[in-house]
Amino acid sequence: MTAVQPSRRRIYVLVAVAGFLLAAAWVLYAVVTSTSSTAVVGLIFVPFYGLGGAVLGCAVAYVGFALSDAHAGRRAWHSAPVLFSGLLLAAAALFGSALLQQRHALAVASDPRATPEMLVEISRSWIPLWRKNVDIALVKNPAAPAALLTAVVEDGRDGYLVSLAGAHPNTPLPVLERIAAGPLGYERMSGLATHPRITPAMAERLANAGRGDFGADVEYKLYQTYVLAALARNPATPQDVFDRLAAREAPEYFLALAVLRSPRASCGQMARAGSTGGEVLHATALSELKRRGC
Repeated sequence: MTAVQPSRRRIYVLVAVAGFLLAAAWVLYAVVTSTSSTAVVGLIFVPFYGLGGAVLGCAVAYVGFALSDAHAGRRAWHSAPVLFSGLLLAAAALFGSALLQQRHALAVASDPRATPEMLVEISRSWIPLWRKNVDIALVKNPAAPAALLTAVVEDGRDGYLVSLAGAHPNTPLPVLERIAAGPLGYERMSGLATHPRITPAMAERLANAGRGDFGADVEYKLYQTYVLAALARNPATPQDVFDRLAAREAPEYFLALAVLRSPRASCGQMARAGSTGGEVLHATALSELKRRGC
């Protein structure tokens, strides 16, 4: 046994390096091929994924050596390394099974051809890995039934899922009203602000939020950026609500930009929106005013 240890150590080093490089390459590929504007942030995870790949490579080599030794008679099948290898293999099998289950559920949840019954069945399934990705796909699916969307809002634990339900055309009107009557927050309300069937009462509720409704300035700024700007862009928003949004004091950039580019904005509202920000917003306002003949 002692004669083979140096060679095995070299193999451990090689598989660790190979695992690190493969994991790092996978992260780099994901970043390069991603369409997200924040994908570059993923580069900070290269060392962590690389370390995980190295550990995984060493684990595979360890299991291979242990089983090889047991098969050759150099180690008993009930020895600690062989039993530990069995535990690693069992854990890998469980993880692989759970991963396949999650991938199948995600494929069904993302399929626009899936029937409402199929989507409801997936929503009731136990999915141990990355459950939220499946839930997001379910709520985004154009075939998502009203019962599923209602259940998401009634659960109410995840603001982003509630927001997706609020934007979905299949969400019943009473459920939309329930969202509007709930706690204010940019993550929870941003979907409702885009809904084509938003009622005047809902629009009023969203538009009447002020600084005092939020615990911190950043929350209020995010609310203006994601909710009030979406409300200003929504053609279903009543004109009087739009006018109040256009008259809001010190609006955030994207709210001012939404007012500025809205076809319902008057020349005065456009000029005011352009004067509330920096040079970029002012230049955009001049361009839009010229285009509209103001």
